[in-house]
Amino acid sequence: MRTNEYMIISCPRIITMDDALPIASAVCISGGRIHAVGTLEEMRAFAPRGHSTELSLEKGVLVPGFIDSHSHLSMFAQCCNQFFCDISYGSIANMLDAFRAFAEKHAGDEWIIGYCYDDTGMKDNRHLTRHDLDSVCAGRPVFVCHITSHMGYGNTLALEKLGITPDLVIEGGEIVLGSDGQPEGLIKENAYFQAFQKLPTCPDDQIPNLLEQAIAVYNSQGFTMFQEGGVGFAKGAHALMRAYNKLAREGRMNARGYLHFMPEIMDEMLEMGTWCMPVTDYLYYGGLKSFADGSIQSLTAVLSSPYSCRQDFCGNLVRTPEQIARLIDHYHSQGVPVAFHANGDAAIEFVVQGFEKTLRGKPNPVKGDMIIHVQMASDEQLARLKACGVTPTFFVRHVNVWGERHANIFIGEERASRLDPCGSCVRIGLPFALHVDSPVQPVNAIKSMHTAVNRTTTSGRVLGKDQKVSALDALKAYTVNAARCTAREDCAGVIAPGRYADFTLLSDDPLSMPPEEIESIKVLKTISGGRIVYER
Repeated sequence: MRTNEYMIISCPRIITMDDALPIASAVCISGGRIHAVGTLEEMRAFAPRGHSTELSLEKGVLVPGFIDSHSHLSMFAQCCNQFFCDISYGSIANMLDAFRAFAEKHAGDEWIIGYCYDDTGMKDNRHLTRHDLDSVCAGRPVFVCHITSHMGYGNTLALEKLGITPDLVIEGGEIVLGSDGQPEGLIKENAYFQAFQKLPTCPDDQIPNLLEQAIAVYNSQGFTMFQEGGVGFAKGAHALMRAYNKLAREGRMNARGYLHFMPEIMDEMLEMGTWCMPVTDYLYYGGLKSFADGSIQSLTAVLSSPYSCRQDFCGNLVRTPEQIARLIDHYHSQGVPVAFHANGDAAIEFVVQGFEKTLRGKPNPVKGDMIIHVQMASDEQLARLKACGVTPTFFVRHVNVWGERHANIFIGEERASRLDPCGSCVRIGLPFALHVDSPVQPVNAIKSMHTAVNRTTTSGRVLGKDQKVSALDALKAYTVNAARCTAREDCAGVIAPGRYADFTLLSDDPLSMPPEEIESIKVLKTISGGRIVYER
């Protein structure tokens, strides 16, 4: 479609997320933007005669393109070259057999890397050891990332190459020692992050194609915008940025990328004056990403009272409260939005206090501030986040995937019933978003919305009935509210004049179907900037 031409897209039902016109039946677009919304007759009257085409979507429901408010698309892109430690193997022995076969097929690779190992999802219910991974391949370094991305495991050679020794001390990290006083294989938090930085990545010239393939997967799930959750978290930040820039300038990005940066990379960009410069409408340099704690499943989230399975332990901070407050203040003073990862209620408190302290001195919130995961937030903490203008984004699939384990192992029934308190946000009027932190879980908005609405665990029981939300609130969490997390609420998340022509066509209307059937919805089409980028 040429820029001076118009396209009219009609659909039996269009949910706009625009309070001024909630439901429509047609939109008129040109140059990748929406020009008008209304009925088909109104759009035909609006578009210049002889300069318009029509796309008739005869079935389904059209909604704003889904926006991923937090994931690691580049990590997901590189996982295709790694071994998936799927819990479907059932036992460590079965998984190691498959891992050995994988290593044999990748005889030319120097390192053998696995991802998404979930210790409490296996019948063995234990962590991997270096001895386990030595059995996969003793002559090459073998490393496995835990499903939380907050700890990992190395074989003997991997630990040696990564510089993991019994006397190594890393602030905010832990190296687990065996009975012989040597590293057992498990490393946590900052020790893991430092090791992760040393793991090899794919060749630079392969990154653009891998990103393009990963974006296609996101498109297939209805996503037209994604947030890259921390450039600099893994090795090769500059190569990754070059790859994103290449795709954007060559018009090869079929979803809009909003990049978050770890402190070291953000500092470079601020020094060079390249931060907050949109490359194209499909690539934006966004805010800062940092960590306050780890994950509940790895017992590294910081709680105000002990874990149920460890009555003497509340977790370890990745950063101190003082460091968190200084970091928020430092970047806010330069107009940089801040995104903090915080799971435990104590870590959330430190982040809330950091925002409050900064805003007392500089009372203007920065557009795009967010808090990630925020699983154990109290109603009082949510109210304070609202006052600070900080948007929470919840990994609500925890309720479905790990809810039983949270209740029975990690934090007990009472605290688990408040996990991801979306219902509390609705009651106090705090907009919230949803995400699945891919590759921790496969990117999928439908399953995430289904969980927010139904809150059923793997056993089928409801965990936290009062935290259920309506289908409309769940849809907002992947559209209009998610746009707040990318600081693009003036461009995306709503079907209205002036916004991006980004749409997702669903097979069914989530607002009118039985709530327990939402997960059956299929993505039929994804449209980015007026271009069809996915068709089922």
